Amino acid sequence: MDLASLVDMAEQMPQYPLHSWQPEVQGSIDICIHADGSWWHEGSPIKRHKLVQLFSRLLVYADGFYSLVTPSERLFIEVENLPFQIVQAEQNSDDVWQLTTSVGDQICLEKAEQIRVDTLILDAVPEILIRDNLWASISRQAYYDMALTVETTITEQGHIAHLRSGDSVLVFGIIE
Repeated sequence: MDLASLVDMAEQMPQYPLHSWQPEVQGSIDICIHADGSWWHEGSPIKRHKLVQLFSRLLVYADGFYSLVTPSERLFIEVENLPFQIVQAEQNSDDVWQLTTSVGDQICLEKAEQIRVDTLILDAVPEILIRDNLWASISRQAYYDMALTVETTITEQGHIAHLRSGDSVLVFGIIE
């Protein structure tokens, strides 16, 4: 399948059937997703946003490795921290946090398993599940937008910050 076919398919379906593709050809490609969420190829930033969006939809994480998967090949790539970054966070009319990644993914934060934070680390920044074991960091602005609404409770671990999203109360971190 060529690049043009993948782009056409992307416009017709919200998500590729990545788990049904079992390519025999495996290799690696000099693509790196930097900690800030930017995508680089052979040491230069990928400037075509649509291409980054396409690649992000082909991304999988399995057995400790990130790769881009098509029906014909699996190409391993490097990820410095997490592959996605939340760049916008706002509450909708139901008070559910609507999060947007730098590649345009939209996530409604509604369940405890969608957010993880290491409560053993003071001031640890939460991470958000995008899909299929692919996680996102939170940009500083989005983090502060969310942090302004937290409520704290005192536990043996210290002050735990809780974020309300719709009917859910989610652990957002531990503070002094």
